[in-house]
Amino acid sequence: MKYKKYISTAFLAMLLVPLFSAKTTAATIEDFDIDAIKFIEEESQIDLGFDTNEYLPEDFNPYQEEVPVDGINFMEEESIDLGFETKNYLPQNFDPYKK
Repeated sequence: MKYKKYISTAFLAMLLVPLFSAKTTAATIEDFDIDAIKFIEEESQIDLGFDTNEYLPEDFNPYQEEVPVDGINFMEEESIDLGFETKNYLPQNFDPYKK
């Protein structure tokens, strides 16, 4: 048991010896001027092939916290043909709009 203690103490001492002999260097703090940083803006435009303003509500502001729902025009298609009758797979008296 004493042998294991001796080995572990010697191992820890070997790990800590370099820390005591390390030189301490004083880090020099230079004045940092934020205005000295040059920022290069990319002026790349993404061309989607259509005008995106036509699909946004009137007076749309992306930086506004809330978007009024009244300004959104929802487009609904009346019927979609799935190739089978969906009523056969729904419960009786099913109403998706019933709360």
